[in-house]
Amino acid sequence: MKGYRRDPERAETRALRRRVALHDARILDVGCGEGRLTRKIAGAARLVVAIDPNDEVLARARRLTPRRLKKKIEYRQGTAEHPNLRHRRFDVAVFSGSL
Repeated sequence: MKGYRRDPERAETRALRRRVALHDARILDVGCGEGRLTRKIAGAARLVVAIDPNDEVLARARRLTPRRLKKKIEYRQGTAEHPNLRHRRFDVAVFSGSL
């Protein structure tokens, strides 16, 4: 897979899965960037809404998302302060690498 890669040992993903119930969860990924973590957690999730303020980065995230995950991930422009997600509810919110 091309794109920005960090955490090749997947320690971040393992730690997240040990602490948070991701299976069938509705997840908000704040500051998703190119979707590195978004794609890793989407397989277990019911839905991941991934927000980032940068349209170019979101376009790259969409291109890097495998077809099998496209129905589970919704990329949207937004920030933690203004997520632009009226009336949406989530089970989990992650801010990995966005602070």
